[in-house]
Amino acid sequence: MRIMFTVLPVTSHVMIMAPLAAALQSAGHEVRVVTHDHPGTVAAITGAGLAAVPLGAPIDLAGAVRDTFANETLEGIARTTGVDPSDANLWPMIRHYLVASYAMYYPAEPTGPADATGPAAPGAAGIADEMVEFAREWRPDLVLWDPLFFPSPIAARACGAAHARLLWGLDRFGWLRAEYLKGRTAAGGTEPDLMAGMMRPLLDRFGVAFDEDLLVGQWSVNPWPEPMRLPLDLDYLSVRPVPFNGVVALPEWLRRTPEKPRVCFTLGTSGRDLFAENGVSVPDVFAAVADLDIELVATLNEAQLAGVDSVPDNVRVTPYVPMSLLLPTCSAIIHIGGAGSWSAAGAHAVPQLLVPKSGSEYLDFARYAAGKGAGIVIEDARPTVATLREALLRLLHEPSFQEGTAALREDLGRLPSPVEIVPELEARTLRHRSR
Repeated sequence: MRIMFTVLPVTSHVMIMAPLAAALQSAGHEVRVVTHDHPGTVAAITGAGLAAVPLGAPIDLAGAVRDTFANETLEGIARTTGVDPSDANLWPMIRHYLVASYAMYYPAEPTGPADATGPAAPGAAGIADEMVEFAREWRPDLVLWDPLFFPSPIAARACGAAHARLLWGLDRFGWLRAEYLKGRTAAGGTEPDLMAGMMRPLLDRFGVAFDEDLLVGQWSVNPWPEPMRLPLDLDYLSVRPVPFNGVVALPEWLRRTPEKPRVCFTLGTSGRDLFAENGVSVPDVFAAVADLDIELVATLNEAQLAGVDSVPDNVRVTPYVPMSLLLPTCSAIIHIGGAGSWSAAGAHAVPQLLVPKSGSEYLDFARYAAGKGAGIVIEDARPTVATLREALLRLLHEPSFQEGTAALREDLGRLPSPVEIVPELEARTLRHRSR
């Protein structure tokens, strides 16, 4: 079979996708990975041993999202879900992330003629033309798409391929759609479906009829344990999140057993790609560990180190090292709750100190780990140095956290591996493709 993956230009999304793409490729299927023409993302894809197909023009993803913040249509969609705008975590996630990403590809105002002979839409929306053209030329049997790369199912429909979402986090967009429909029904159901309306100019352009699967896939590949999933009536195919963070030559210092307890400190790759702020104070973390008999390995780049006046002697700073290489040598990890760091720590049974950044699902992952006894969550935008130090010392010295990390690893281990779900993907493709 031919299988087309699509991924936003976000490195962490590539890392979630890569193990499944490699499994399918190793099973003899042809794999292509479509993304925006973004050098860093293309390098991450090819570095995983996969063929990248860069389309469209480079985009500033964070800037494109910010450009939608004043959009009244998006405000209406978000409010119809019933989410309280005063909710400092859920409202920004819905309003400034999910519906904003939707509007990048389906502008609330028409951007060009809704016919197949007119010019392509500008900006991010314009990539749909190239994606459909590639899909019609290459003719994939299955499209596995990033849940926020919304032209992907249109390309699948245009070439007759089966299509499914490959989740990299909790299914917040599926939840958004379900809550929006509930909100419309509660309001009498007489108002137009704003989400469907935003899609129609692009759908008409390619002769595709609106259907719910264009928003939530014919099914979705879900890499998270069932207890932490959102309660949605959607078809999910479970898969284990296999930690993959790229390939590098093993550093010399990682070839030896550490002489002191080693702690990883990371702000995640998504922070580098999308956020101007770190989410946790690097100087405060450094101050918290400065007088401890440990080794802190801080995987931070120059931008993330801005404002750091000095680095303690027991801190090793490195721009990047894969978690899959570093965590097996660690006694704890400090991070903001990103899915990649969380699942890598879970797979390697490393206790987690989580300082979740607001406005996304970092808090959901953090609370689940804490609920399993696998870590400590500090729900404070700016915890004190003393609070950070105390929490870290507990992780390093209290045996209960080792038991909790074992429980979290068991949760993840019960899910089928990417290799194990290949036959099911093959069967579903045959059932769902239209050619």
